[in-house]
Amino acid sequence: MPLHREPPLICEPDISGGLQPFWDLLARTIAICQPLADPANPHDCLRSPDHRPRTLESSYAAAVRTMAYGPRRRLSLPPEPDLTRGRLLVYYPDAELSDGAAEAESGGFFDVCNAPPWDTWVAMVTDLEAPEYQREQLISWVPDVFIPHVQRGIDVNPEECIVWLDESNTGFARLVAEDRARPG
Repeated sequence: MPLHREPPLICEPDISGGLQPFWDLLARTIAICQPLADPANPHDCLRSPDHRPRTLESSYAAAVRTMAYGPRRRLSLPPEPDLTRGRLLVYYPDAELSDGAAEAESGGFFDVCNAPPWDTWVAMVTDLEAPEYQREQLISWVPDVFIPHVQRGIDVNPEECIVWLDESNTGFARLVAEDRARPG
């Protein structure tokens, strides 16, 4: 019987030993984002100016590393992340067309390039077996108050560079679903 093997994934944070580093960053992200989430201000409330990633980072992973390990993410680890109060989103930066439709429909939650706010970034995944335009995958957390905004953005996004992680067919989505389904 052939061995089951997940697609080769490179991730920031490093998940080669398991998904715990991802869950830890997600818990910190939720702890930061949930109180800041203001449905009256989707454009700015999760884009803290003091924590903006550098424009010319050396790579997508470096930009996420800046956010993931910056001062705000060094707070003590909160309890298990409450995944019922939001959803995970995947953004394929190499597939975006910068048409502004998702930005307009989401009330500014997405920027003109369809990127979610940087305070919500959790991980940068490179899936070496995905189509080239979907290899780079930014995983972010969407607080529950923004789910309708984000859905409207997804609905008008013709290139499909933003999708709910649990509705994607990515290797990372499968890993997250399997990890969550594990008992204990």
